[in-house]
Order: sequence, then C-alpha cells, then structure tokens
Amino acid sequence: MTEKVFYQNPYTKKLMATVTEVREKEGYLWLLTDQTIFYPGGGGQLPDRGKIDGQSVLDVKEKNGKIWHQLEKENAKFQTGQKVVQEIDWSYRYYQMQQHTGQHLLSAVLDRAGWPTVSVHLGEAYTLIEVEGRLLDSAELKDLEKQTQQLISQALPVFIHWVIPDEIKRFPLRRPPKEFDNLRLVEIKGFDYSACGGTHVQNIAEIGLVKILGCEKIRGRARIKALLGARAFQYLEELHQVNFQLREKLKTDHLQFNERVAQLQEELTYLKRLKKFYQPFFVEVKCNQLVKEADGPAVFLKLEQGEQDDAAAIAKKLSNDFKKVAFIQFDRRFFLTSPSARLFDTIKFLKEKAESLELKGGGPQGFCQGIMKQNNLEQIAETIKMMIKQN
Repeated sequence: MTEKVFYQNPYTKKLMATVTEVREKEGYLWLLTDQTIFYPGGGGQLPDRGKIDGQSVLDVKEKNGKIWHQLEKENAKFQTGQKVVQEIDWSYRYYQMQQHTGQHLLSAVLDRAGWPTVSVHLGEAYTLIEVEGRLLDSAELKDLEKQTQQLISQALPVFIHWVIPDEIKRFPLRRPPKEFDNLRLVEIKGFDYSACGGTHVQNIAEIGLVKILGCEKIRGRARIKALLGARAFQYLEELHQVNFQLREKLKTDHLQFNERVAQLQEELTYLKRLKKFYQPFFVEVKCNQLVKEADGPAVFLKLEQGEQDDAAAIAKKLSNDFKKVAFIQFDRRFFLTSPSARLFDTIKFLKEKAESLELKGGGPQGFCQGIMKQNNLEQIAETIKMMIKQN
C-alpha cells in the first residue's frame, strides 16, 4: 500500500520517497514508491502533474491501494530502494483543490435550490455540473452565483472525516454513499457534507471566485458550466483585456458597446448596398481595361483593389462577354475561367499542372477556383499561354 501524503496534507509540494518497485510497460516506466504526494485522479478530478527526480510524471494511477507514476523510459534510471524527490506542479494542484471544493459548494447551493447534482467534470478549462431538473434561466444562474460568492466571503473551514458505517448517521450527507468500510467525507462547516476522495482547500475563502458561464440541456437534464478559483480570475483578466482593446477600437465606454456595435452594423449594411450597386460598374471598367491591354487570348491579373467576389466577377465576365481565358488572383485565392474547353481546358490544367505550380482547387469546366500556395502568377501565366498555343 502506498502512503497517501496528499490526504494527510494536500499542501505538501515536495517529498522524499523510496522506490519500492519499477516496471516497464508499452515503452514507459512505472514507479511505485512507499509514499506519494501525487493524487491519482478520481471523482471528476484529474491526476496531479509534476516531476520525480526532475523527470516529468506523465500519468498517475491507483491499483489495489498502490499508486503508480508513469515516466518516459528514455534517460530515466530508477531502481528499487532508491531515494527520489517528488515535486508536484503546485499551481495546477492548487487550482484543482479550489475547483473541487468550489464544485462541492456550488452543488450544495444548487441542491438547496432544487437542482441536485448527478455528475461533475472538473476540467482544466472549466467545471461542468449536471443536475436533475429543468434548464435554469439567466436570472436564476445569477442568483445562484451570488449566493455561492456570499458563502465564500463567510470563510467557512473545510474538514475531512474518515467514518465507518456505524458513524455515518451523524453526518447529513447531500448524497447517500454506496456500501463502504471506511468512508472519506468532506465537510464545508455546517453547510455541506459529501463523500469524496479528492484534494481540497482548508477554507472556502481560498476558492476566491465563482463565475457561472451558462446552462445547457443534456440527456433531459441541465448542465451548468462554471469557472472556479484561479480559472475564474484568469477569465476576468481576459475579459478586462478584451474590454480595454474594444474601448480603444470603438472609442467608447464599455457601457456603450451595444449602441456602438448597432451603429457599425447599420453602416456596414449601407456599405454593402453601395458595393452591390457599384460592383457591376467596377467590373465593367476593369474588364475593358484588361482586354484593351491584352496581347492574346488570355488575361492575367493580381487584383489589389476591391474584394474576393470582385475577382470572381471579373474572371467570369472576361470569359462570358469577351471570350478570354482569365486567371485572376486576389490575395492567395485564384479564379480561372475559360469560354470553352476547346480554347483552354481548366480541368485538364489543374489535373496536370496544379502540383508543379503549387495550386490547390477545383470546379466545373470553365470556372475553377482555389488557393495559390506561392505568389507565382508569372509562372502560372507562362504555363497557361503555352497550353493555349498547344491546342
């Protein structure tokens, strides 16, 4: 059996342990030590990260009371009886402690409001709590978040109890446990009692912040998405940075964002109508200019003005109205048109030359489009001219 130091003191960051067994499996080393600070995961909580003698621990698993640590086999030399230094990734562990305790607290608040927890997922990015009952609306989520934050401000201590079956009646558990010989209970003083094998903070004030992001329907139940602890503070900082950038770009206070965006949407709609009106004139003028300057049956252009759909319209008009083969580039997009396969076969061109010219695209005969991997319009033009001459 491995001594679980993470239960005795979850705040232990570094520990000297003794290797009791070394195994190789599928190209990895698995170390068993007499004691460990590495939590193996469970109850929705992810395994700890960290290092053993400077080697990264890739995974941690528990089997029959023994906790194994997975490491890369290369450059790792361990043997039975060797003293090793275990060091966990403390920021990651502490976030997991905040998150797990925060989930207990939020689940207890939800339970009292009529939404008992069915399952949880404690992820790196966010926390998911699936509950029985209908979807919660935004006002209800806001109220639950406020209740949870008010409890955090009360700084209730967190206690751990190990109990046997005869003692369980002393604790008003939120969810009844399965059969057990010795059960680990996590208590948020006087507020919540839950059977749990995870790591937790000593006081709910350490959770710091709770932010509920929303609620969605899943399997006929409601699933709440939340950020807890360090991740909630990170989210707040990210929002602050976005807010700052938008204030600079929109030249207005964040309270006026909606009005400013609505104004910009109106302006964009107006500009789109103008563009739709003027595009045929632009395309007509550009095509006449290109045909006048052309010295053969093909026209090539890298369009620096307008937009992508202007390039497509020019290519089509050159072939439909002026009977020209056209290759029009816009940024790294291209449009290739031909009035007939007899003059120039666009499909054959892409099939035979796309790889060597580093083009990727396709389309029906007479109109192809795609991506230019290289800015090689001159090389493409020479190839098309040569193929036209060969027809």
